[in-house]
Amino acid sequence: MDYFTILNLNREPFSNSPDPDYFYHSRQHLDCLQKLELSLHLRRGLNVIIGDVGTGKTTLCRQIIRRFAQRKEMETHLILDPVFKDSRDFLSTVAKLLSGKKPADDATDWQIKEHIKHHLFRKGVDQRKTTVLIIDEGQKVPTFCLELLREFLNYETNEYKLLQIVIFAQKEFEEVVRRHPNFADRINLFHRLKPLDLRDTRMMIRYRLEKSSSTPKKLDLFTLPAIFAIYRATGGFPRKIINLCHQCILTMIIQNKPKVGYGTVQRCALRVFSVGTRRRWRVPAAVFAATALAGVLLWAWQTDRWPTHRKPLPPLPQESPSREAAVAETQALAVTGSARPPTISAQPPPATAPEPEGALREAAPLPTPPAGPLTPPEHIQADATTAAAATAGGPPDLLGTLNLRRNETISGLIHRIYGTYSNKNFRSIILANPRIEDPDRVEVGHPIRFPAIPTSVVPLKKGSWWVKIAEKNSLQDALDLLRNYPDSAPPARLIPYWNPSTGMRYSVILKQLFTTPEAAQSQMRLLPASFGATGQVLGSWGEKNVFFADPYYVNK
Repeated sequence: MDYFTILNLNREPFSNSPDPDYFYHSRQHLDCLQKLELSLHLRRGLNVIIGDVGTGKTTLCRQIIRRFAQRKEMETHLILDPVFKDSRDFLSTVAKLLSGKKPADDATDWQIKEHIKHHLFRKGVDQRKTTVLIIDEGQKVPTFCLELLREFLNYETNEYKLLQIVIFAQKEFEEVVRRHPNFADRINLFHRLKPLDLRDTRMMIRYRLEKSSSTPKKLDLFTLPAIFAIYRATGGFPRKIINLCHQCILTMIIQNKPKVGYGTVQRCALRVFSVGTRRRWRVPAAVFAATALAGVLLWAWQTDRWPTHRKPLPPLPQESPSREAAVAETQALAVTGSARPPTISAQPPPATAPEPEGALREAAPLPTPPAGPLTPPEHIQADATTAAAATAGGPPDLLGTLNLRRNETISGLIHRIYGTYSNKNFRSIILANPRIEDPDRVEVGHPIRFPAIPTSVVPLKKGSWWVKIAEKNSLQDALDLLRNYPDSAPPARLIPYWNPSTGMRYSVILKQLFTTPEAAQSQMRLLPASFGATGQVLGSWGEKNVFFADPYYVNK
C-alpha cells in the first residue's frame, strides 16, 4: 500500500535510515553539533559523543559528514565498524583511508605510522586542509586501537592537531575511557546525548511530516494525547519514536481514521515494543484522565485564568547570573575578543493616582514627524555606509549586503566572497548579523551583511599573472556575475580590495595563477565571448591595496 498519496506525502516521513535531510535540530543535538563543528574548525584533536541506542548518534555523524562535504578545505573519513584483529590491521585501514593507497605487505608498523604522519603534514601544513577521522560504533574499538589513536594525536604543529578524531559510541565506552586515563586526558569535547523531552518529541514528529509533505498545507496527523502517549511509550528515544509513528500511521490508514489517537498509539506500542515496555501501559484510564486534568489546572493557574482573587506578588530580586552563564560569557569574550554591551533593564513606569470616574481625558498630542528625509531600511543604510567609507579615505567596515538565494548557504557565500572558509570569518558574519538565530536555517531572501575582514597577503617568490574577467563597483554586481558564470568556463573567484585612490573594488578573476603572461593570454582565449571582451592580464595589483581575499591563494 502506498500511503504517500493518501496522506499528501512525497517521501517516507518515518524512515529508520539515518537520512541527514530529516535531522531535527533539537536543542541538545544542535548544541552538540555546534560544539563539535567549533572543535573541528579549531583543530582541537579528540572528540567523543556518548549516547544510548537510538539517541541519534549515527544521524548526527552523517550530518557532520554532509556539512563538510562541500568544503574543500575539509576531508572526512568514516570507519563504520571498528573491529580489527591487530594493530597492523588498524594501521593499514587508516593509511588506506587517508592516502587512498594500501601499505606494502612487508611494511612494518613503524613505517606505516611514518607514512600516515607525512601524509597528515602534507595535507595539514602544505595544503592547509583539515583531516577528520570519524569512528561510529566506538564501543567496539579494541583496546590496542586507543593507544594508536593517542599516538596520532601527537602529530601536530605548534598551533593545532593534524588529525581530528570524532568517536560516536554507546554508554559502555565511557567505562573504557575511564580505564585509560592517558587517552581520556586527550579528549577535547566529551558530550552525552540524552533522550528528547515532550516538546522536542512533538516538534520532531511535526518536522518530519513537514519535510515529507507534498502540499503546503499543514499535516496534523497526531492528536495531542497521541503525542503524549508516543513520548511515554518511547521515553523520548528518536529511533523508537520513528518506529512507533510509522506503525501508527499504517494502522490509521487500515482503520480509515483521520488522525492517530491515544488508543491507536497504545495498541501499536503493545505490538511494537518488548514485554518490559508493555507493562508500563497496563494502567487504568483514570490515571491518564487525572494527568490531563492536573495539566489543565496547572495551565489555568500559571496563565491567571484561575477564578480567584489573588494579591499581586512583590517583584522578585534580580538574580545573579548562573555559573553556566558566566562561563558561557567568558568563552564568548575569549572567542570574539570584544566586550559585551551593557544590558539595559526596563524600569516600570511611576505609579499615578487613579482618575475619577467620568473624568475627561486630554487628548495626547500627535507625535511630531522627524525632520529631514525618511530613514531607509537597514541593509540600504549599510551599503550606503560602505560606499561613503570607500570614498572617505579609509577602508570600509562592510563589503556589502546580499540577499540569500535558493540553494545558497552562509558557508558557501563565505567561501565565494573571502576565497576560503574560516572560523574567524564565520564568527564575524554572526556578529555582524545579530538577527540570525540559526545559521543553518536562514530563509531565502534574508539580507546578510558581510564585514570587511582584511587578509594578510604573502606574495609568491615566483612571478604571478592573473586573468581579470571584470571589475565591479559593488559586492552585489560582482556576485551576480559569479552566479551567472557558466560552469563550462574556467573556474573564477572574487577578490574584494580597497585602494586609497579608487576606493572599494570587486574583481572577478580566474582561480588559476599563471607563471607567464603568455599562459594567461592563452587561458583568456578560452573564456566566452561576453567575458573575454572585458578580460585583461594582470602582472601586479598596484600598491597600497587592502585585500579582503588573498589573490595568491589557490583553493583547488
